[in-house]
Amino acid sequence: MKEIRVLLVDNHEIVRCGVRDMLEQEEDMEIVGDCASAEEALQQAETLSPNIILMEVKMPGMGGIEATRLYCQKKTPCSIIMLTLCEDCLAEALEAGAVGYLIKDIERQELVQAIRRVYNGELVIDERFTLQGVEGGLEYLPQGCDSSGTLVKEAELVILPPVDAARLLRFAYQLDEALEATIVQQVGSWDKGTAIDIQLQKVTPLADILDRLGKMPDVEDVGEQPAAKRNPISFPQKSIAKLRIRPRKKFLVTLKQTSPNNWK
Repeated sequence: MKEIRVLLVDNHEIVRCGVRDMLEQEEDMEIVGDCASAEEALQQAETLSPNIILMEVKMPGMGGIEATRLYCQKKTPCSIIMLTLCEDCLAEALEAGAVGYLIKDIERQELVQAIRRVYNGELVIDERFTLQGVEGGLEYLPQGCDSSGTLVKEAELVILPPVDAARLLRFAYQLDEALEATIVQQVGSWDKGTAIDIQLQKVTPLADILDRLGKMPDVEDVGEQPAAKRNPISFPQKSIAKLRIRPRKKFLVTLKQTSPNNWK
């Protein structure tokens, strides 16, 4: 079974056919459906269970941004990438919940890599935009400004065992303040290792996440887990399947092993 399931949403048939032809050549991608309207996409997505939706912004009837907002409200395990000719809707699309924004004249290989990056938990913006976090939200800047590098909206923190249960609970409790993040799911145990899925309130540079985690008082070491490496933790197979529903950027975290009695 192919790993990445893609649903195409565009009111132009020639666009859907062209993108289908490109992506079906990839060994890890499957086009599970294509829709000519946002209304049809909202219905089909529930039965087709895509990982990625490629969505046009402006379509007759319901637009792609409104459809994205409605779809994200359902909190389903799928990421939406805007693939569009519209260059002035980036901020609105991100606010609606899209995690990718690409212009349609993108090269085939760039599109393929963008889909894989989103599937692995990154936010991907067309290189003609430079994105940075600002107070209260996001803004996009002209090309040539300093780039913040890889941007992340969701992440999986793998806490390496063994770790004191009380320290693990304290670490999880402090994530909201340290990263401005919400815990979506926590799987595992203190003696065998724990995976904590988090959703950041705003897209954040990868380097900034590593820096913030490293400064947390209970953290001994933190690093990004290469995508090709498997988790060093043996979770039950049922838990592994649940975690793989929506892959995220992964970080390996080692907590300090001193006794809770020594906390200050």
